[in-house]
Amino acid sequence: MKRVGMTWQVDPAHWEEYKAIHLNPWPELIEAIQAVGIHNYSIFAFGTRVFAYMEIDGDDPYQALNILAQTDIKKKWDEEVTVWVLPEAAEGSGIQFMELESVFYCP
Repeated sequence: MKRVGMTWQVDPAHWEEYKAIHLNPWPELIEAIQAVGIHNYSIFAFGTRVFAYMEIDGDDPYQALNILAQTDIKKKWDEEVTVWVLPEAAEGSGIQFMELESVFYCP
């Protein structure tokens, strides 16, 4: 199992929409997330900066995330939600999230 933390910035003009859809996620999306081995997935906010924490089965979290990204329900979710996420300032890379380095863990 791998613990993963990520952060991204939501467009303030769309914060209420972003928050509303996450407070009432689609059941099919929850099923798809769990089916690829993602557990204990939480998103926290500080203003419109969000932090996500998840635990992913296996040693390669990107494998599960890539499988999830190929599902029809995740594609539909992304069509609606990712337009509200601002690109990070990573030299114009268009990256919408950054993985965070773990600096403390207390099991």
